[in-house]
Amino acid sequence: MPGPTHAPERVRPASMPTRDATPGMSMQRRYRLRRTIVGAAVLLLGGLAATQLFGDETPAATAKNSTAVVTSATRGAAPAPSTRPGASSSTSATSTKTAPAKVPASGDGKIRVLTTPGQDTTRKGATKTFTIEAEGGLGIDLTAYAGEVRSILSSDKGWEVADGIHFKALTTADLDQGSVPDVRITLASPDLTDELCAPLNTGGEVSCNRHGRAVINAKRWAIGVKYYDDLTLYRTYVINHEVGHGLWHQHAFCPGAGQKAPIMQQQTLGLQGCTAWPYPVTS
Repeated sequence: MPGPTHAPERVRPASMPTRDATPGMSMQRRYRLRRTIVGAAVLLLGGLAATQLFGDETPAATAKNSTAVVTSATRGAAPAPSTRPGASSSTSATSTKTAPAKVPASGDGKIRVLTTPGQDTTRKGATKTFTIEAEGGLGIDLTAYAGEVRSILSSDKGWEVADGIHFKALTTADLDQGSVPDVRITLASPDLTDELCAPLNTGGEVSCNRHGRAVINAKRWAIGVKYYDDLTLYRTYVINHEVGHGLWHQHAFCPGAGQKAPIMQQQTLGLQGCTAWPYPVTS
C-alpha cells in the first residue's frame, strides 16, 4: 500500500466577489463568470484540504515533474554514530554551530541504495522494512549519512519505542528478489527533492514525504536551520519527522509555550513557542 502524501504548507484562497465585475454584462456571461469563479474556488479549497492532512514546510516554488533513475550499489559499512540526548531550546535566529556547507543544486540524478551499517535492534513489534538511499554527486559523506540514519531509527527515543514497531533493513539482495520497503529514506539534492516531491512544493529548500518515501533535502541535511543550534539534532528531527509521515502520522501543533515540540510539529520554519525536540518519545 502506498504511503501518505505529505504536502508543504497552506495557501489562503482569495475571497470571491460579491457582485458582477462589469455593469451591463449579459445574464449568460454573468452566469459563466460565476461558474468559473466557483469552480476555481472549489479546486483551491480541495488543495487546501489535502495540504492540511499531511502538510509540512512552506513552498517557495512549483516543483517539477520527472522521475529519478533508481539503481542499486553496495557500500562499505561504518559504525553508527551516537545521537546526543537533549535538544536545543533556541527559538531565536541563531545559526547552527556547524559551518555552512555548499550543496549543489543538482546531483547526478541517480538514486542508489546504500548499505545500511550496524544491526537491526532486537525490539519486538510490527516489522517495518526500510532502505537508506542517496543521490550521487552531492559532495556529502554517504557512509556517515547512512550511519546517522541507522542510529536515529534504532534510538530508544525513536519510532520503534513510540509506536511499538521493529525496523528491518533490506539489503540489495532482498530488493533484487522483489522485496518492497515500507519506508525509503532518500537524501536528494534540492532539484531532485522538488522532482520527487512533486506536485508538492518544496522550492529547493525543504523536505517531504511522498508515497512513503522520506525525501531529505541535502541542503537541510548539510546546514540545518536556525531553530536548532545543533546540526546532529536537527538531522534527527528531520529523519524522525519525515519517517513519521511514512508511518501515517499527521501534523501536530505546539501544545503550549515552553513545552517540547511534538515530533510531528513542523519545526523547520518555526517552533510556535515550543522548544525544539527531535524525538518521537518526549520523556
